[in-house]
Amino acid sequence: MPERTLAGNTAKFPAASCHHVALLRSQPRNGVYWIQPSMSNEPFQTYCDMDGRWTLIMKIDGHKKTFAYDQAIWRTKTTYNKAHTSMYTSKETKLESYWTLPFSELRLSMIVSGVTKHVVVRYTSSSLYDLIADNTYRPTRLGRSTWKSLVDGSSLQQNCNKEGFNAIASRTSHA
Repeated sequence: MPERTLAGNTAKFPAASCHHVALLRSQPRNGVYWIQPSMSNEPFQTYCDMDGRWTLIMKIDGHKKTFAYDQAIWRTKTTYNKAHTSMYTSKETKLESYWTLPFSELRLSMIVSGVTKHVVVRYTSSSLYDLIADNTYRPTRLGRSTWKSLVDGSSLQQNCNKEGFNAIASRTSHA
């Protein structure tokens, strides 16, 4: 089969996922591919990291307020800067994969002083949107040392013991 007609290379021939892209190639390469998960009406482009079969969902700049916890962007099924699908730009983005891609593991990556570090959260959901948008607290169990490993020399507040999705501290507890 000619390379241009392999699933994932064009919108006309999207793959179901980055994992599917990798299965179809003898030597899969990191890059931008066309995918169309079963929950998506249209194909879209996203970055695929073939080392772990990871699919880009979003990129967030922690110095900006775009994705602050209370922002409506978490509760909408709309893209943001979808032209910035490459991992090699610092532009924030939110792709269709946020609400269309089921997962059993989620990789959180942080770049600090040019160094990229990752943690993997094992959690199964029909999409990141379904996990976050309803504001329901869902615990994770990575532990303080794992979170701190993302940033050299970092610390957490003394009573920061509640971790997970939608982990908001109530006025009567320490989180």
